[in-house]
Amino acid sequence: MDNINKPTPLSQDKSSTDKPSLNELPQDEPLQGKRLQAPKLEAKQLMVAKWLSLAPLYKLPVTLFRYVFLAMDRVLGLTKIEMDKVINLTVPVSTGTPLLGTIPLNEHSASDSSHTIANRIKLRIYHPSATKPQKTLVYFHGGGGVIGSINTHDHFCRYLAKHGNMNIISVGYRLAPEHKFPIPICDAIEAWNYINTNHQQLNINPQHIGVGGDSAGGYLACIIGLHSLQTSLPVQAKVTPAFQFLIYPMVDLQGLTESYRRFNKQLILTRDLMDYFRLKYLHSLDEVTLPLVSPLQAKDISESPKSYILTLGYDPLRDDGIAYAQRLKAAGTNTQHQHFDDCMHGFISITKLSARAKKATHNIAMALNSFNE
Repeated sequence: MDNINKPTPLSQDKSSTDKPSLNELPQDEPLQGKRLQAPKLEAKQLMVAKWLSLAPLYKLPVTLFRYVFLAMDRVLGLTKIEMDKVINLTVPVSTGTPLLGTIPLNEHSASDSSHTIANRIKLRIYHPSATKPQKTLVYFHGGGGVIGSINTHDHFCRYLAKHGNMNIISVGYRLAPEHKFPIPICDAIEAWNYINTNHQQLNINPQHIGVGGDSAGGYLACIIGLHSLQTSLPVQAKVTPAFQFLIYPMVDLQGLTESYRRFNKQLILTRDLMDYFRLKYLHSLDEVTLPLVSPLQAKDISESPKSYILTLGYDPLRDDGIAYAQRLKAAGTNTQHQHFDDCMHGFISITKLSARAKKATHNIAMALNSFNE
C-alpha cells in the first residue's frame, strides 16, 4: 500500500480566535480542515519540557532513565487514588517458545521492587469498587519499550479505573535492551491469553475485555487485535479484544513524517528520544519496515476491534497516529479519534503542574467510560 504512513494533508489554522481548539470540538469531529496544533504548547507543559531539556533524556543510561521516569511521575503526576481492591500477581512467560504453564493466582508477588522475576511478568489488577464493573481494560504502559513499568503508571491506572468505571489490569512486560523485539510483543500476547483463560479466577467478564496503552503500550495493544501479524511469533492471541484504547500510540518506527522531523526540542518526547528508543528496542534499524514493528505498514488492519485513538498537537508520533485513525475508519472499524492540539506526548505524567494536562487526563478517562455505554 502506497504512502500509508502519511496522513491526508490537513490545513493548519494560525488563528487562535476564528476556530475553536480541537479539544473543544466533539470527540468524533474529523481533523480534515481543522488545525493540527495550537499556536503554542500550553504554558505549564512547556515549562516542564524546558526543565527536562536542560539534561536531555536521550543521553541518560537506561537504568538511570527508568528511575527518572518513575520519579517524574511521583513528583509531577497524578495523586494516588484508593481502590476497593488491588491484586498483584505474576505469570510465567516464554523466551521464544510457547507458554507451557501458569502459576496459581495465590502464588503472587507481594513485592513491586522489580519489573519482572526471572521469566515471569507482573500483573496488577485494579478493582475500583466493591460492585465490580462489567468491563475490563488490559493496559500496557508506555516508555518506548525501554522504560516504564507497572509502578510508573500505577496512579494513572487507578485514575482510569475510578473515572473510567472499569477494571484495569496493568501488564509489566519485559523491556529492551535486555529483551529486544519481539519479546515485549510476546509478553503482551501471553499476558492477554492468561487473563482470558483465567477470567473466572480473576472475577472479570470474558465478553468485555479490551486492550489499551499509551505510546509504546498503545503499539502493543493494537498488535493484540491484528492476528494476521502474529503468525511469525511463537505465541498468538487466542481471543479478539472487545475494544482497543490507544493513547498517542507508537505505530510506525520509520520516522518519516513531518511531525517526527519537526518536534525535537522542548518536549518530553523528541525525535532524538524516539531514535534512542528505536536503537534500544530493535536489533537493527532494518526492522523498522516490518508490520510487527510498524503496524501502520500492515496491508490490512480491518480485523482491529472497536477503537479509541488519541493524538496530540505537539508529538513526534502525531502524524502516524492520525494516519492510523484514518486507516481504521477506512477499514470500517468503529473508531473514535480525539485530538488535543495544545498538549504534548507524556502529559499524563505532569498533571500536578498543568491544569490543562489534568483536564486532558480526565477527558481520556471519560472516553474510556464511554465504552460502558
